[in-house]
Amino acid sequence: MAKKKKIDSKKLKKEIMGASDEDQMQRMIKILLIVVLFIGLVWFIFALVNGEIFKKKKAEKEEVQIQNDIILAGSTFNRVEDEYYVLLYDFDGSNSGTCSAIFNVYKDKGSLKMFKVDLSDKMNSNVLVTEKADVNTGSSADLKVVDATLIKVKDGKAVEVKSGIDELNEYKSTLLN
Repeated sequence: MAKKKKIDSKKLKKEIMGASDEDQMQRMIKILLIVVLFIGLVWFIFALVNGEIFKKKKAEKEEVQIQNDIILAGSTFNRVEDEYYVLLYDFDGSNSGTCSAIFNVYKDKGSLKMFKVDLSDKMNSNVLVTEKADVNTGSSADLKVVDATLIKVKDGKAVEVKSGIDELNEYKSTLLN
């Protein structure tokens, strides 16, 4: 006669029903721990490669400079100052070197404030025309220039206008004297 084996009901239940809730919770904690360790290891490797660890980074402080020399054409005649110059030119155009030089020389020597207007900017596109220039106005809405132009504004009105690169070159030579 063959001996009958005693069947353990707990083992049979585990085999049929699967793991208990406690076993599943332990597996989930182990998986979560492995994922966290893997992410930490990857971060550590990247930090070593990028020099974030074991290298002291110098805190570089850059001074913030506010660019208040560049204005829009719409504010040509309504600045706070009573008397000032406005230099209108295409910052990327063929005359940009001459106009930048005039601005820089005047900025160092001049007594009045000088502002720049970039005619290549889309916000200023309504000012640049190919026909006749109309600068002798106190209204920015009516302002039209053909080429590089220097306007002296006093009390919101244009009092002196130098239009074209030839006139600006002459003005530059007077600044250098």
